[in-house]
Amino acid sequence: MRKGKLPPAKTPSLVMREVSVVASTADATRRSVRVVTATETPVLRYDDDRGMVVKEVLLMDGMRMRPGRTQLPIVDSHDQSTIRNVVGSLRNVSVDGDEFGGDAYFASDAASQEAYAKLSEGHLTDFSITAEPLETRFVQRGETYRTTAGNVIEGPANIVLSWTPLDASLVACGADNYSTVRRSYLEAARKESSRMIDAQVLAALQAKGLPEGMEDPNQILAWVAGMMGSEAAEEASEVSDEMASLPVEPVEASKREVMEDKPVEEATEPVAKTMDVEEEVKRHLTADAKRRKTIIQDCKLAKLERAFADELCDSGLSVEDARERILRKMSTKEIGQTVGGAEIKVTASEDDKFNAAVRDGLLIRSYQGARVQRHKVDNPAAGANDFARLSLNRLAYAVLSRAGYPVERMSNREIAMAAMGNRSISERYIKRSESYHTTGSFTNLLLDAANKTLLAAYDEAIYSWSQWARQAPSVEDFKAINRIRFGESPNLEMVPEGKEYPEKSVGDSKESYSVQKYGALFTVSWETVVNDDLDAISRIPAMHGNAARRMQNKKVYEVLTSNPTMGDGYSLFSSSHASGDNTSGSAAAPAVATLSTGFEKMMLQKGISSDAILGIVPRFLIVPANYSAEALQLMASTADPAAGGSAAGNANTANIYGPGGARSLNVIVEPQLDGASTTNWYLAADPAQIDTVELCFLSGEESPVLESEWDFATDTYKYKVRQTFGVKAIDWRGLFRNSA
Repeated sequence: MRKGKLPPAKTPSLVMREVSVVASTADATRRSVRVVTATETPVLRYDDDRGMVVKEVLLMDGMRMRPGRTQLPIVDSHDQSTIRNVVGSLRNVSVDGDEFGGDAYFASDAASQEAYAKLSEGHLTDFSITAEPLETRFVQRGETYRTTAGNVIEGPANIVLSWTPLDASLVACGADNYSTVRRSYLEAARKESSRMIDAQVLAALQAKGLPEGMEDPNQILAWVAGMMGSEAAEEASEVSDEMASLPVEPVEASKREVMEDKPVEEATEPVAKTMDVEEEVKRHLTADAKRRKTIIQDCKLAKLERAFADELCDSGLSVEDARERILRKMSTKEIGQTVGGAEIKVTASEDDKFNAAVRDGLLIRSYQGARVQRHKVDNPAAGANDFARLSLNRLAYAVLSRAGYPVERMSNREIAMAAMGNRSISERYIKRSESYHTTGSFTNLLLDAANKTLLAAYDEAIYSWSQWARQAPSVEDFKAINRIRFGESPNLEMVPEGKEYPEKSVGDSKESYSVQKYGALFTVSWETVVNDDLDAISRIPAMHGNAARRMQNKKVYEVLTSNPTMGDGYSLFSSSHASGDNTSGSAAAPAVATLSTGFEKMMLQKGISSDAILGIVPRFLIVPANYSAEALQLMASTADPAAGGSAAGNANTANIYGPGGARSLNVIVEPQLDGASTTNWYLAADPAQIDTVELCFLSGEESPVLESEWDFATDTYKYKVRQTFGVKAIDWRGLFRNSA
């Protein structure tokens, strides 16, 4: 730091929030979809200033768009570094109650259209928003804050009173309440783990003599300095003389105790009251000088150029983060001295390169065998294509040979058994077989290929439930999930002059369910390797990926076909609901007349505790395969097919359900329905208007989980596929059934 200059001002931290995508609003013509980008729901975040996790609330009435701006860019995974990452824009942005949202429009270039396709097909479901806090109020522990919406927030909490949205970002996983909690704690964990050296660097240094168990960067740097001799230590000691000339003064002991010995949230207020500007400047200078001195010493010890040290110092990195950068720099730079006559140079080991090539080659072959269309191995390791052409037995031969086995003296049967983990075979040929069972072992390579093939097939499997049903936030356990169905506020009444306003209550009811686990086993035997059976590592996992997605679809549609009992004691589809009838016994195919009956019954549904007519409008027509032709023809005809279409001599009656019609519907053809009835069909409302059916995953199992273990009794590796989720109808008023 130059004399007389203060440290740079701290940049406000960016706030990221989950975005709810209303998939049913997707418009392929305009390449748009409606999203809700932020709410006032508190989330947990790590507060760097206070060193703890606190609640954070974005006040919706504090949203401030940048001057002259009416829209936000949509970028790929929050990367604003180049305009190539902009895939569209969020327009018509507005605050509605405690929600901030807009219409997401996607650009016409190929990359943007690919992003929209993944979103509209259900492969991507999350956005995330980045916002800059303009004014924040901290609520101390024990205090509370009441938001404009009436929500009471207990401290410790940061209330973002005003903020500016910067971008909306299409991401693989949005920051919902659960993932925000994990990310917040992971941020704290990252600060701690940044003090640990990268495993690859550590392994290379251990190969040069670094003692086992030494993982702390301070100790490692000291060891490196010792191996390089006293010259580096002498050079590093020059830093102390260089730093001694900095214009810093220590803070008085009494005030240092206030800052260092008490918790931040207790000490902040008294410190602010007792310290003047001059003392605050001295404190910053002292802390920054100490930080710079330590970073420069560490760079000297590591034989890194001074320019790199200055870069770390000027970037404002903490000592811990700077050491992580130093150690990563060491992994690609020659240290410059010799240890026992050998030069220390940390690079990827040959074993790592070999394992990467085998892994990618096996995955290339698995994708081809499983006929996965939209997934490929990006940037495969050098030599991967060579391994992709090897048989399983030849691949096992190469892996064992690398591990030190005398494969030239082993039969194909023994090679297969040793590769699959048979310890008796391993011990017969090599005494250090325990070292073979590492992340590069043949069985782990098979597991990796099977897992990625399964997930790729799961991702590409055809399913339709996500078009009209809702995916709820994941839960952490198997406890009952209680969903509250709120009633509507009764209609307003005329208030005579001088009379009190009538009090109106809002009723509610509850639906409960829990997640359940579903799974299957499959095995890979040593005979599979001998026979080079590709199905075991490609098609079978892919089939289980398809099965996992198919089970989800089946369970969602079983809610419609099983007609379960709801919280009011009546079936999902019943004429006895207090809110109104949502079923018909016409047993007729979809037509203008039968659809009109469903429209009327859904639009006349009433509130739970009032006579308010809700005006629910159907958005989806869900039919079995038996009625697919009738439904698709009806929705594609501009004239009513029942009136003779547009043939000469008829009335050419307009089809209100056809293209551009006032009641156009999205047709979903689902063969799962035919197993229960070939004549029952359904109408469903937009889940953004009212809840219908929801699916909820156990946290961490939003995709199938693959686990494996060795079965000594059968010489096989058993693979277990598991996914845990639950499905429940939440509100009958957004659904209608036409049945026999």
